[in-house]
Amino acid sequence: MSTSDGGQSRRSARYAERTNHESREDSFNITSKAIALVFVAVIIATIFYGFRYFQSREQTNAEISMVTQQIISDDTTRVWADITRSRPEEAAYCILVAYDYEKVEVGRREIALAPDGKESIRVSVDVPTNARAVAGGVYGCSSLVPPYLDTENPQYNVES
Repeated sequence: MSTSDGGQSRRSARYAERTNHESREDSFNITSKAIALVFVAVIIATIFYGFRYFQSREQTNAEISMVTQQIISDDTTRVWADITRSRPEEAAYCILVAYDYEKVEVGRREIALAPDGKESIRVSVDVPTNARAVAGGVYGCSSLVPPYLDTENPQYNVES
């Protein structure tokens, strides 16, 4: 073996490593660019869906406020509430609740509001409970009426 052959092969090996090292840098640049693009896409999607979420929350067409409640029996509480609608020509629904001494929800009633043109109504709703309630309350309203609620036959009484 001659030293010139060994030296030549060492140089080739070194240069081959540099070539290999350069290809690693290229793949690293491509990988980092792909990661950056994915990151930017996730940020854009988050902004888009966040905007749509807050926009849909502003579209609620009814607001509910509690007036009073009455304990009817160990398994029923009557809750009176005022409902104000910004778009009474659209259907909506509201949720009323009953609580026990520990502020645990023991009853809930969802009521559908038909598109009747009335901007403001006072309703009384009997909320069935699974334990004795001591207080009634309101949870909120939505303009997205679930399909199981019937807007034609409401389960509440309108107070005059």
